[in-house]
Amino acid sequence: MKTPSNILLPVGLAIVLSAPFSAIASAQDQAPLVLQVNAVDSSTYHLVFSSQDAPKPPLDPFTVLKSNWSGSKSSKAANGPVVKAKDSTLTVDAGGSWKLDGQGTVGAHLSGTVSLAPSATTFTLKHPVGERFYGAGNQYLDNSGSLMHATDSQLTLNGATRVPFLWSTGGYSIFIANNVRGTSWEDKDGTLTFTIPAPYADVFLSTAPDGYGLLDGFSRLTGRAPIPPRWTFGFMMSRWGYQDAADVQDKWQQFRDRKIPVDTFIYDYDWFTNDWEFNPKTFPAGTLDQMDQKGLKFVGIRKPRVNGANLEFAKKQGWMLTGTDWTDLRFDIPAANAWWWSHQAPLVKAGADGWWNDEAEQSMDEFMQMCRVQWDGWRSMSPRRAWTINRAFSPGMQRYGAATWTGDINTRWDVLQNQPGIMLNWALAGMPYTSQDNGGFHGKPTPEMYTRWLESSVFTPIMRSHSTLNSDRWPWAFGPEAEAAIKKAIELRYRLIPYLYTFAAANERTGAPLMRPLLLEFPQDEKTFDLRDEWLFGDRLLAAPILAEGGKRDVYLPAGGWFDFNTGATVNGGQTFSIEAPLDTIPAYVRAGTILPLGPIVQSTSLGPVDPLEVRIYPGADASFSLYEDDGDNYDYEKGAFTRIPMTWNDKTRIFSVGKRSGSYPGMLAIRNLTVVLPTGEKKQIVYNGQTARVKF
Repeated sequence: MKTPSNILLPVGLAIVLSAPFSAIASAQDQAPLVLQVNAVDSSTYHLVFSSQDAPKPPLDPFTVLKSNWSGSKSSKAANGPVVKAKDSTLTVDAGGSWKLDGQGTVGAHLSGTVSLAPSATTFTLKHPVGERFYGAGNQYLDNSGSLMHATDSQLTLNGATRVPFLWSTGGYSIFIANNVRGTSWEDKDGTLTFTIPAPYADVFLSTAPDGYGLLDGFSRLTGRAPIPPRWTFGFMMSRWGYQDAADVQDKWQQFRDRKIPVDTFIYDYDWFTNDWEFNPKTFPAGTLDQMDQKGLKFVGIRKPRVNGANLEFAKKQGWMLTGTDWTDLRFDIPAANAWWWSHQAPLVKAGADGWWNDEAEQSMDEFMQMCRVQWDGWRSMSPRRAWTINRAFSPGMQRYGAATWTGDINTRWDVLQNQPGIMLNWALAGMPYTSQDNGGFHGKPTPEMYTRWLESSVFTPIMRSHSTLNSDRWPWAFGPEAEAAIKKAIELRYRLIPYLYTFAAANERTGAPLMRPLLLEFPQDEKTFDLRDEWLFGDRLLAAPILAEGGKRDVYLPAGGWFDFNTGATVNGGQTFSIEAPLDTIPAYVRAGTILPLGPIVQSTSLGPVDPLEVRIYPGADASFSLYEDDGDNYDYEKGAFTRIPMTWNDKTRIFSVGKRSGSYPGMLAIRNLTVVLPTGEKKQIVYNGQTARVKF
């Protein structure tokens, strides 16, 4: 056995652990382990394990925002290198073991091993058996206990990408950044094991006091999500199967005539021909101008493939993914990107407002690469905010204005019941903007099922209906009672936009998702750890929609004071209770000590108005809220063009105060009319001119 005699610790923190690795001796002829390690920031480490005999690992240049970091403090201890960040210390010894010790408020103490082989790398982490893991993308919620997951599941199930990012209730997270499909992980008997189908491991370890801190760190690492266009928070109607232009335009008018709010129509195959030209049968010249006049946005389906003469041209250039049909473009080739975008740009100039990206699961990061090209191209030519909705997610996509949905799901009650947990785990894996096909994609829902499905989506980041061919999702297709309930639900969604948009701005700053599992706010309450059929919308509003036939369900409220959102009645927390809700009622609860702004009912966000505002006060504790507003359509907020209106409630004095407005943007309302309301129905009026005002109850 050959044993190199020294441990090398170069200044650049490329560390060679030269003592033999027992776990890799037979596979690699005892080749020494090479470790590249950096402290990314005060609580995150980047570790790359590879063999000295293997080629330099091909690190992914797109997933994370930076590849070089400085400022790490390192030293050589008797048993191996030590790297210190502000809040923790990482030690890797020559035998392949590593240890991370948190300090201060973090306090995470982790240890594990790494072993290399030509075909796979194994990275393990030991943890207390009681810890729970969240993230991982398309799961129902809790990932702890005996489990096995893999990132190649999207090969067989659309929308079901697994994200190799897990965070623990113990105050740490692990992100396997290898850009390879097939990474799997298993948690068993206190050992979390990642198996990576590559001869190296690209790992990020982070510590933080809580889940919010870990999500903040992950979004800083992979990129903050920009604030989406304001219209994306309105109702979206997606459809496959329009007959002609008259059919397309009739559906716009049906919504307007029935006074059912809608902002966006999303179109499937029907809108285009020859890959990237408007179909004159369904979208003759001037159609998008007509939509704009009605306050409607156009989003069209885009797939990564090309056909006909375009396909033959791209093949000759060597721009296609290898596979059985060879029709998917490689978005990692600059020349292919430029060619593809040159055909998309005229559609943006014509007035397209966003893209629906579908069927890009042929490579690990195909959706992200496609989103990147769309984002870069869009921002280079238009001041309007770019937006896409995608059938899968990989870390980093969110920074390109991307949203995701849960795939082509079936129309069943049990599928409806699973959707919130899946969307919550997307949020916990770094994707704040999630959606579902209201009513399911495959099948025909009953009026009750479709109504309840759509009601549940009021409290999700994106409210959107869709289905397969010949299965209607029009609100009026399910009878008068269902139509009235659906209309009421959509109107509530529009009223919530001032609250929701404020939390979208907060996500852009902090990475905190809009749709949140209760465990984020109540990490000490074990009853919240696997709640997947109720959730927080923002940090103050708890949604508990009906997800089963019959209108009944149980609701759990954590300890503290609560109010019934629909009636204003007080409800004690710390208990589970049974409720029954009529078809037109969505059970929801508000935490005591909340200021909740509600806008007016409008038919479209672009048709306005945004005034007056109803400001609901839920007493029982002091409260504050800083209302965020901007243009809603451009990126000037990045340059400071936005406003904040601070509001406070003093529970002891029963005084509501609105502070001086900060900031400005073109087109903002100088005067705001506020109706301040208590759950008892007592009201006060404020005409707000941007200066301090108050009312006493």
